[in-house]
Amino acid sequence: MMIDETALKEVWNKEVIRGRAANGQLPFFEVWEEIGSTNDRAAVLAKGGAPDFCLVTADKQTAGKGRRGRVWESPAGSSLSMSLILRPRVPLDTLSQLTILGGIAVKRCLEKAGTAPRIKWPNDIRLMDRKVCGILAETALSGNCAAYTILGIGINIRRAAYAEDVAPLAISLEEAGAAVSREELMAKISGEMMDLTAKWEQAGDLSFIRDEYEASMEWKGEICRVISADGSFTEGKVLGINTDGTLRFLTNEGEKAVGAGEVSLRR
Repeated sequence: MMIDETALKEVWNKEVIRGRAANGQLPFFEVWEEIGSTNDRAAVLAKGGAPDFCLVTADKQTAGKGRRGRVWESPAGSSLSMSLILRPRVPLDTLSQLTILGGIAVKRCLEKAGTAPRIKWPNDIRLMDRKVCGILAETALSGNCAAYTILGIGINIRRAAYAEDVAPLAISLEEAGAAVSREELMAKISGEMMDLTAKWEQAGDLSFIRDEYEASMEWKGEICRVISADGSFTEGKVLGINTDGTLRFLTNEGEKAVGAGEVSLRR
């Protein structure tokens, strides 16, 4: 079933616009039947001056983006594919924290849908020990400053969302027993990101959600591997996160802080 623009507009006005009078340009959304990448389209809009929290979504995505250049395909009617334009007023070196905020936003919304999501640092949401959602942030620079960040979120809604070869590692909301409206879910995630970003800008770090993040953190307290891009790894106990979003990881050499984007955490 195609994304219902009328239904999305109704919940978008409730969750994002919230009755605000226009002060400049209000956040808007675009709905595509099929697109290569919602992140790429959102970047075009951002370059053209689109404001904070504009959304691009598509029923089918043929060249979506995952971590480390992987493709995230989204067959028609099977997934929630959304990209948000973000222009947070924070230092450039803190923008990696947006994936942590995105994880919290998705977690909250999936909990309200009746599931028990866990967050796998830095950017995966899991149900029943399998991946249901991936989050990717892409930042464009203007000189030494960030022009904008595109936050891409992909959620498996139905079993058709993922290929047979990853079936042991993936799950959909449908398989987890959650009946959700894509329109409602993406608008609520957008609204959560608005609230979280405002609090983050005020706090200056992730201290205000660290306890919540750690309470839902996959494999906290367990022995895991931190695997670098070159394939090397370090084993240790997952302790949690620091207020800058880095992983707290206890090895034989002591506690380490591991930066998002450098490694993957695996049990």
